[in-house]
Amino acid sequence: MQFQSIPSTRSQSSYWLASALASTQPESQSLRTSCQADVCIIGGGYTGLWTAIELIQRDPSMRIVVLEAQVCGSGASGTNAGFVMNLWPKFSALVSHAGRDEAIRIAGETSRAIGDIEEFVNEHKIEANFERAGWLWASTSPDQDDSWEETLLALDGIANQPFHRLSAEEAQRLGGQAVRAGVLDPTSATVQPAALALGLRRVARKLGVEIYEHSPVRSISGKGRPIVETEHARVTADSVVLAINAWTSNLSWARRHLITTASDNMVVVPGASSAGSNAESKMGVSDSRRLLNYWRSTPDGALLFGKGGVGLGFRNQGSSSLFGEVPNLKLLRQNFEQTFPSLAHAPIINTWRAPVEYSMSSLPFFVADPNNPRVFVGTGYSGDGVGPSRLGARILASLATDQKDEWSESALTRLPSGRLPPEPFRFFGGQLVRTAIIRADDLRYRGKKVDLVTSGITALDPTSWV
Repeated sequence: MQFQSIPSTRSQSSYWLASALASTQPESQSLRTSCQADVCIIGGGYTGLWTAIELIQRDPSMRIVVLEAQVCGSGASGTNAGFVMNLWPKFSALVSHAGRDEAIRIAGETSRAIGDIEEFVNEHKIEANFERAGWLWASTSPDQDDSWEETLLALDGIANQPFHRLSAEEAQRLGGQAVRAGVLDPTSATVQPAALALGLRRVARKLGVEIYEHSPVRSISGKGRPIVETEHARVTADSVVLAINAWTSNLSWARRHLITTASDNMVVVPGASSAGSNAESKMGVSDSRRLLNYWRSTPDGALLFGKGGVGLGFRNQGSSSLFGEVPNLKLLRQNFEQTFPSLAHAPIINTWRAPVEYSMSSLPFFVADPNNPRVFVGTGYSGDGVGPSRLGARILASLATDQKDEWSESALTRLPSGRLPPEPFRFFGGQLVRTAIIRADDLRYRGKKVDLVTSGITALDPTSWV
């Protein structure tokens, strides 16, 4: 099993990671001496660090080794929007994949995970600006109105589902001048995502986890105990956890179930014309386009605006090719100005692009590598990994230690159904579909009819946001 590494320094174009590293420069070391481990975890983001913490808390005698290609948080964990959400918005997908009872259990566990993260941050004094500010599922054009109704209908009668309908006035007050309507999940949160990742690194080390940064993995081999090779040393472990998010597309078997796309982000400083911009609210907001827009204020009062689904990866180079600065600001800026016309001339202080791995079901999955039963993979968060990664860590910890429990037997330990076509057909077909979706979203936003050709091409999209 060979790997393409995360490109060095690209992630530091992220506003979050640059800010976190500017205030925190903890000691970092790479792996230089070969060693043995109970569990070797590849990837120093949320999934990897939460798994390490979960394992060491279950059994402090275990030797847990984490290998990170750059610094912890350099992947999706330091480049996302910082929305700490549950899986209730994807309840219909959960029911299709797991059945209603298991769907309720899993969604409920992801709600509890938000509380677990909050408790952990407070207990360990992690300065990550964790705020239970809520999440607004919004409409910004007539075609988006009531986009949530199918989900709310599926949730009808479930006591602990979190959504509340809002009046149009309240939705606009919370979401900004472009919002027409929405439903609120008050249990969701926002966080400085890179600061959370660095905080988890600090706590994991304090608990006894060995973390080696600047140690990109070259290969995993071995038919019994896996052998993880880095440039200078190797780790031989009883189990390996692969927590590399979108870089799971390196694995051909996993790539059949994932679409590697990208989100573009920018941070602007609202000026005097920012009335109605929602810049003072800490709430996370997403609209209901197929390629959604999202926004929130930052802890220092700036405004982050992002758009999903704007790039497409090719084969195992996909994730690395979608990482760095925004290559073309035109589409992002256009969507931003539609959402916040009063901020059309606000200065942009930072932009970045980050890869996102969408699973065929829009749900994460945690499975053994079919080529090595002692290698366990967690991926497929589909843009919503900050909260569910806490649940994923429990599942991976149980899998890696052969525990038979509610976590290892969760429905999320099954691959999503369906497969994507092979390259190059999926890439060129995906580009065609993505272009059609962007066109359709724009036409609907402007109140125009989508032509039959565009509508037909968008129907080929095998994924779903919910």
